[in-house]
Amino acid sequence: MNKQSIYVTLVNVLLGVLASFLLKATALTCVLAVIVVVTIAFIERKWLYEKIFRNNKWYAVASYSFIAVIIITGSFFITQPDRDTPQIIKTANAFLNEIKSGDYEKAWNKLSSISKSSYPLKDFVRDHSNHQVKINDFRIDDVIFNKYDKSKVVAVVSSPFSLYGQNTLQLEMIKEENGWRLVFSKEIFEKAYPRKKKDGILTGLIKKIF
Repeated sequence: MNKQSIYVTLVNVLLGVLASFLLKATALTCVLAVIVVVTIAFIERKWLYEKIFRNNKWYAVASYSFIAVIIITGSFFITQPDRDTPQIIKTANAFLNEIKSGDYEKAWNKLSSISKSSYPLKDFVRDHSNHQVKINDFRIDDVIFNKYDKSKVVAVVSSPFSLYGQNTLQLEMIKEENGWRLVFSKEIFEKAYPRKKKDGILTGLIKKIF
């Protein structure tokens, strides 16, 4: 193994380790595959130039440029979920912490445009205040992207305490022009805090007597 091969190997190892920290399984596999292909092309560049490109410099430049565009474009789309995940976690954490501190208006501002129109601020604040919603310790366990629409995700939140009536809360989120926003509706309250049925006249009278 010559010095050049050693350097190429070290660079590839470094890129692989860096990718393993930043990317999830699917994206990591694609990036490592690209590294392998580029490495082979680099090592065999002389053979490729002579046998494939027939010593035509412009043909080689055009081919390599085309391949580079495909790799860069593909990598951009493949790694998009991994680049969005930190922002999703940050938004979900901020929302729950604002509910925890009672800053309901800030929390409401993190809802999607559709959620805001169907769940006005005054109703959002009133429901949280009336039910005395409490958020204690929690953590974001996972971020699950929709298989068919990468602009939709579910942030899986767990806690030893109840979160809107659940120990594991699935916060739906959607990507809008101003970033990731929560899909949050009044139905979440209706499931977590069902209204008590009012007693009938006869039932109320019996309760008063006894």
